[in-house]
Amino acid sequence: MRRRCFPILLLAVVLSLFGCATQGPQTAPQPGTGEPLAAAYKEETITQAGLETYKKQLAYVEGEENLPSDREILDSLLKNIILLEEAQAQGLTPTQGEIETYLQETLYTACALPEGKALIDDYCASQGVPYADYEADLRDQAPRFLARAKLKEKVARDYCQAHNLTWEANNWPQEVQEAVAAYEEDLWQAHKKDVIYYR
Repeated sequence: MRRRCFPILLLAVVLSLFGCATQGPQTAPQPGTGEPLAAAYKEETITQAGLETYKKQLAYVEGEENLPSDREILDSLLKNIILLEEAQAQGLTPTQGEIETYLQETLYTACALPEGKALIDDYCASQGVPYADYEADLRDQAPRFLARAKLKEKVARDYCQAHNLTWEANNWPQEVQEAVAAYEEDLWQAHKKDVIYYR
């Protein structure tokens, strides 16, 4: 059971930052710093510090007692990296308009609600980050989050078309959800040979 029963919209705002420990220069160690790595996939790296940051974020929602193992968390982050790689390979990148719409429908809508503002303030306090940094991180992550979402939607649409199912953007049947999950697992199995664990 989750630590808090958040409204779906507000929970999405918090969860949208998850994965920030996995992308690009945020986690790539600078030459000569010797920053400890937790895992790597090709040129993408997850530092130990990035993993601990992610765990702190996850614990806020799930509770410390419900945290998965470090390996399970690393695998989840690595799967996101691989999904993003595939989305980019297929040209599934969000437009600036889509990014702004996403931010408006999540962060800014939540901030306009008293309970939403209270949740975000509480989250920022728990993570020791000012709101401005939270907003900047969310904006930075939005293109990656949306690219992965576009890939999953494409897989779902293609499955519906192949199986003569009616496409509903916000109401995927269990069969479609399972097909998308199977696609993600196949992608992971095909690429995990390129993963290196450092712990």
